[in-house]
This record gives sequence, structure tokens and C-alpha cells, in this order.
Amino acid sequence: MWTLVELNPAIFLGTAPCTLNTASGLVSYPVCSTTANTNQRRLLNLQNPLAAQNISYLTQFDDGATQSYHGLILSTTVRTARNVSINGNYTWSHCIGDSTVGNVVANPGANYPHMDNRRLDRGNCNGDRRHIVNLTVVAQTPRFNNSTLRHVGTGWSFSTIYRYSTGQPLSIASGLDQALNGVVVGNPPPQRPSQVLADVFASERGSACANVAPCVTWLNPTAFAQPALGTLGNMGVLNVAGPAFWQLDTALSRLFPVTERQKLEVRAEAFNLLNGVRFNNPPVTLSSPNTFGRILSAQDPRIMQFALKWVF
Repeated sequence: MWTLVELNPAIFLGTAPCTLNTASGLVSYPVCSTTANTNQRRLLNLQNPLAAQNISYLTQFDDGATQSYHGLILSTTVRTARNVSINGNYTWSHCIGDSTVGNVVANPGANYPHMDNRRLDRGNCNGDRRHIVNLTVVAQTPRFNNSTLRHVGTGWSFSTIYRYSTGQPLSIASGLDQALNGVVVGNPPPQRPSQVLADVFASERGSACANVAPCVTWLNPTAFAQPALGTLGNMGVLNVAGPAFWQLDTALSRLFPVTERQKLEVRAEAFNLLNGVRFNNPPVTLSSPNTFGRILSAQDPRIMQFALKWVF
């Protein structure tokens, strides 16, 4: 799997005063390591500031990352004599791997923070869904003997699908360059905070935010803390679950013969039939306290559509 390696990180030199050799000469800093002198502390700049003065990120693509997937898949099919077909499947799985960039050209610097040991950034895959359930039912009305019932009720087709999956794994982002290594962006976020409480979820998870609207609480901000300067947090990658997903969709249709070669299809569909609320993921950047851990949006409400199709 493709990943990125930063070859020119900023080096943490402590917070005491120091003098650095730069392209313009010696420069004294009252605090040696700050975000203001990130480029002056980069590895190549410390070795040869004149030759490296125009180099900031120097990011290398690396094909050495790996991912593994293990899953148990159960499926069943039931067909009855009364024009009813039921299909169901359940997947219990787990994907574990290194942080990867997929098949895209990632931005420079979007790499893992433990630049000398990618295994410290190994965790759940971004697409990991521990439990997935799919259930479909297709039924057709029988051909009635009674002429009135036959014209009104025969030939209708009803289908429904129910889907459920556990939540997407999320990486909690520091949002700050606490390690002072010049790497703050990426997917998953490279710098993560420290977890200071055993339970990271809010006690009122899923309920309305107190004194703030409209939003829903999900994470407990006091469960996280910014790491000390020059250090990385203790949190792993993609290890906090987002909201689960579910949806119930239905369709009802029938073909009405007009002539021998012409038919009229009537169709009605409903997506999210029960009009349930399905939450989107909350913002996970700890340095943005006004939005951190609060779900600010949801997926589509019930959507209904009707169609007529003339087949000739």
C-alpha cells in the first residue's frame, strides 16, 4: 500500500534560547523551537542552510505499507411458493493496516508523525466496518381469480432493503503542531492528542447539546489533552467509532399492458422510509473547541419519488 515518508522534518531543539545557522547568517531565538522557525529547524537546513533554503517539505512516496482484512460472511436465501424472495447477509470483519494515501497524489507532508516507525501509526483501516447487515425482501402479488381483484391487485411488485453498519473509525486530531516537526495535515491526521480518560464518549451521547443548538453531543472533550511541546500524543490512529448507519428503502411497481406491444409502468420509491435520523461524523479537531465532538449535520431525511414509464 502507498504511504508517505517525510525526509525533511523539523527537529525539536527544546524551548531554551539558541542560535541557528540560516541562509542569511546566524539568528538568535529566545525560544529555540517554535512554529515560526519551522523551516530553519528542518533537517536539511541544519546540515546546509544555504543549499536547503528553498526546501521545506521533502516527501517520499513509499510502497511498503500493508493492510490485512479478515472477515466472516454469512448469507441466506429463502424463496417461497407465494412469490416471495428473502435474501440476507451479515459480515463480521476487521481491517488493520498502516496509514495509507490510497491511489491519490497526496499533499506533501501528509504522512504519519512517527517518521522512524510507521508501526506506531498502524490501526483500523479507514473503511473498516466491524458489522454489516443487508436484508432484502421482494414480493409479487398473486394472480387473483376474481376479475375485479385481478385488475386491481394482480401484478404488483414490492421490494425493500434494510442496511446497517457500525460507525466509521475516526482519528482524533490535535490540530496543532505540538511536536514542532512541521507536520500537521494528513489523512488520517498525523498529530493526535493524548487520551486522559478511559471513556472518550460523552455520557449524553446522541442527545442535544447543552446550551448550544443545533447539535448533538458525541465525544467528551475532557477525555483528551494536547501533548507537551516536542512530543506526540498517546492516541492511536482511527480508534474512535463514529455513529452507526442504517437505512430502510422500499419500492412498489406494476406494469399495465396498454396494447400487445405497449406497456405502462407505475413506480413509487421511498428512501429512508421511516424518516429516521442518521448522524454524520462529528468534527474531530481538538484545537477547535466550539465544534469538537459535536455532530452538526445528518444524512438525508425521507425522500419519495414517483415515476411513470411508457414502454413501446
